Amino acid sequence: MIGGSRDLPNRLWMSRTGDLFNFDPGIGLDDEAIAFSLLSDQVNAIRGVFSGQHLQLFTSGAEWMVTGDPLTPANIQINRQTRVGSPVDRLVPPVDVDGSTIFVSRGGQGVYEFAYTQVQQAYQANDLAILGRHLIKSPRAMAYDQGARLLHLVMEDGALATLTLYRAEQVTAWTRQETTGAFRAIAEVEGTLWCVVERSAGISLERFEAGLMQDAGLTGTSITPKSTWTGLTHLNGRQVAILADGAVRPSAIVSGGAVTLTAPATKVAIGLAYMHEIEPLPADLITAAGSATGPSRLVAVTFRLLETPAVNVDLGQGPRALPLRRFNVDHFDAPPTPFTGDATLRGIGWRRDRIAPLWRITGTAPLPLTLLSVTTEIRMND
Repeated sequence: MIGGSRDLPNRLWMSRTGDLFNFDPGIGLDDEAIAFSLLSDQVNAIRGVFSGQHLQLFTSGAEWMVTGDPLTPANIQINRQTRVGSPVDRLVPPVDVDGSTIFVSRGGQGVYEFAYTQVQQAYQANDLAILGRHLIKSPRAMAYDQGARLLHLVMEDGALATLTLYRAEQVTAWTRQETTGAFRAIAEVEGTLWCVVERSAGISLERFEAGLMQDAGLTGTSITPKSTWTGLTHLNGRQVAILADGAVRPSAIVSGGAVTLTAPATKVAIGLAYMHEIEPLPADLITAAGSATGPSRLVAVTFRLLETPAVNVDLGQGPRALPLRRFNVDHFDAPPTPFTGDATLRGIGWRRDRIAPLWRITGTAPLPLTLLSVTTEIRMND
């Protein structure tokens, strides 16, 4: 199927059955090619063709459903479903997420879920970015990571917006990712996410790698411990984060494509550091008299962690390391053992600013961090 051309932007061509490159309509027999135009109150240029529960057409002004069982020149039907529209300045192909089709709106500020409802026997378009409008700025590319269940969108400003979407649990959570440079394109190939990144050294093709907590990073191993590691030409003149033998080492500047460690190591990961930030929404306590508006106090906060070696938490007095080391297990001269369980911090003092976050997790260490849940105990006065 081919949708739209330069001179006929609203026309759809379907090849002959079993002959992929034969588009001759012949005399209209059931197995012959099909060609037709979308007739509407305006010319809808076809911007995407997607095969889902039905054949879906995404145009510049509306979304259509093509039906027919089977599709033949005699029984094919096309019906307009919604009027959102897709971008015309750049092609952003729609992707499938759990049976629904995700596409970018024409205005470049919406990401819609095109899903079929059995009750109405029609498609509906729900805006997934209604609470993340500040993150959606003219998407240029989109890809879905099935393994991690993350939808990534490259924005015009070079940032990467990531959506965690669980339809059954009604979870729709957005995150903004930035790097030292700019994301320009992204694609998924056989379960691996590849992205084109523009950095000071030029344009590079990079991939997402689980376990590597650095940007533009490389890993290396050696049979015997060594201090100088090479192969870092793409990071010349940049300050890099170093993880050696599971422990964080002081950062260094790459010179001549190499760095020198403060102590020899047999396994390293070297790349650009990035900061992670996690903070909650403002607390809102509803009582019988209405919403509490007086000062509040964070009594305690409990973080449930999974295989996390280190966490820095800010309770209003600057980031401090969350104590995770267990004296009966860890050794002071060895890398920290990943911690799984609950860790609690006690808060101090009252706050009048109800908008400021009660806590914030932040850090740049190239170590894994998995936060399962956060439980807070708050005291408020009216």
